[in-house]
Amino acid sequence: MQKKLIALAVAGLFATPAFAATSNVDISGTLNFSLDYLDADTDSQDGNWNVSSNASNIIFKGSEDLGGGMKAVWQIQTFFSAGATGNTDTSFGGNGDGVGSGATFVGLSSGFGTVLLGKNESPVKLLSRKVDFFGNQIGDSRNLTTKAHGAGTNSLGFDLRPNNTISYTSPDFSGFSVTGAYFTNMDADTASSSAADYSTDGYSLAANYSNGPLYVGLGFEQHNQSEWWSAMDDEHIWRLAVAYNFGAFRVAGLYQKEDNLYISGNDNVDRTVWGLGASYTMGNMTFKGQYYNANDAASSDTGADLWAVGMDYALSKRTKLQFAYAETDNDDNAKYSAFGGGHGDNPSTGSGGNPSGFSVGVLHAF
Repeated sequence: MQKKLIALAVAGLFATPAFAATSNVDISGTLNFSLDYLDADTDSQDGNWNVSSNASNIIFKGSEDLGGGMKAVWQIQTFFSAGATGNTDTSFGGNGDGVGSGATFVGLSSGFGTVLLGKNESPVKLLSRKVDFFGNQIGDSRNLTTKAHGAGTNSLGFDLRPNNTISYTSPDFSGFSVTGAYFTNMDADTASSSAADYSTDGYSLAANYSNGPLYVGLGFEQHNQSEWWSAMDDEHIWRLAVAYNFGAFRVAGLYQKEDNLYISGNDNVDRTVWGLGASYTMGNMTFKGQYYNANDAASSDTGADLWAVGMDYALSKRTKLQFAYAETDNDDNAKYSAFGGGHGDNPSTGSGGNPSGFSVGVLHAF
């Protein structure tokens, strides 16, 4: 309530009386900083300490009652690196520290569902976010799930926040809902056809069931890359996410199958990634761990294994300490990181490297 009053007071200074009288504005976000020791395991770079901002962001959002059960909804999300110390988590198509670098949209919501226009998380990306025990930390599953890493990889990846998106989310039917998104032009800010801008369309679909202790999500996404380069097929993915809570325990898993990736001149490469994780909460402490595996893509010895273990200590409902250790074991021709995703500093590794790191952080949600 206090945040709403402050936001309305600020809005009243700069907006017309009509705005102040008809709109509600909520302010929220996270401050997520960590002290990390990261070793990229390269001949030219030793391990180093660094302070990172890990997808820290601020969100302004609101709604307006239009009558008849319909309302207008909007959101502006901005990621910031706080002195160039970390990752702004723009993912794809966003602008560094610019306003609106995160999920930013406007739309209409009613009993028939919600339609949004703008920049938004793809429904397939959100599946992995629901089952990742190390989101925005070292060991984030996106180190392996986003796309294949190796020589000649030319894929948009599948953990995106595309520009130029129209999306629909159905009402919740006893825990079941469906979300669909169409990306009219995934990167360029005009309707050009420049291959350099990855100007291609695509779509993403996901069905979610969340009821009691069980969560299940299934999604499909396709990028029509052949539109701007005939040498490429239209890459696509199937992704399945499952989680179950029983008492203080939570277990979760993810499986994804990618097809028609373009790697090293081959336009019909397949790849699978799977992972398992678990957590146990005891008082203020949550102990957690996860393992992910990416198989070979295009050629032999291009797979990797990712391990992460850690503990969260809740100081309050909104503030917690985070401890994590993560390591990626790459095959000889792979170069996956252990520090990517929403985590800040991400020193690159070379083919066959085994990057590892330790992180101590503070996360505050406001």
